[in-house]
Amino acid sequence: MAMPLILGLVGCDAKDNSDNKTSNANPTSTSNTRSNVNEDSNVLSNSNVTSNSNPTSNSNEVKPASNTNTPSNSNKETPVSTTKTNVVGKTTKGYDIEKIDGIYYVKGILIANKSYALPSTYAPGGLKSEFTIAYNEMKKAAKKDGVTLSVVSGYRSYNTQKTLYNNYVKRDGKAAADTYSARAGHSEHQTGLAADLNKISDSFGETKAGKWLANNCYKYGFILRYPKGKQKITGYVYEPWHFRYIGDEAVNLYNNGNWITLEEYLGIDSKY
Repeated sequence: MAMPLILGLVGCDAKDNSDNKTSNANPTSTSNTRSNVNEDSNVLSNSNVTSNSNPTSNSNEVKPASNTNTPSNSNKETPVSTTKTNVVGKTTKGYDIEKIDGIYYVKGILIANKSYALPSTYAPGGLKSEFTIAYNEMKKAAKKDGVTLSVVSGYRSYNTQKTLYNNYVKRDGKAAADTYSARAGHSEHQTGLAADLNKISDSFGETKAGKWLANNCYKYGFILRYPKGKQKITGYVYEPWHFRYIGDEAVNLYNNGNWITLEEYLGIDSKY
């Protein structure tokens, strides 16, 4: 089966007003496979995090955005504001779907997929502290096992995603773009709770680092967000490099290595 040219849910960033990023998204790329393109190599310097993919860096840790609140003792994602809370429905698993200041939560987990959009004004400005604390712990554990982890794409703003997605639509058409790139407001990168690690390629799943992450990330609150063979459920093709922080619930999705998607676990859809 033909592969999409570039996997747009990963972190290619174009210039926008909130991130002050320079364009990385080239809709005229001649690459025929996403495995040949690491479109996120320049993102860290523009994502309000400290790069840990540069071997000459003085820092070994990813730092949270400056405007991110320090998490509570709970490892659960907790909505920051409750000024406008409304239960808008139930999932097929019977969980409440809460809408808090325009953001959807199920079981305290922030949702951003094809069915549930983030407001354009939602802008943590970088990877959130709960992500970075857990990631740095995971990175240290991986190092002890001889595995090096690095963030190649972290936070991405609404406007950046809008530019990126539109470029893919111009190049590949809307139907194709929707299988590998999120529309503005629907990208997990905007949450500040997701990142692409090490290498943006299907082959990453077969590397030592890819296998280590797939089998250990849940111990630190992360999930493999888009598992192989689950495109009809998540709405996106397999992404062995994309990891999302959800906290303690992650162990329930690991399923002994046979990953359950967030959609399956919570009983929600992911459809435009």
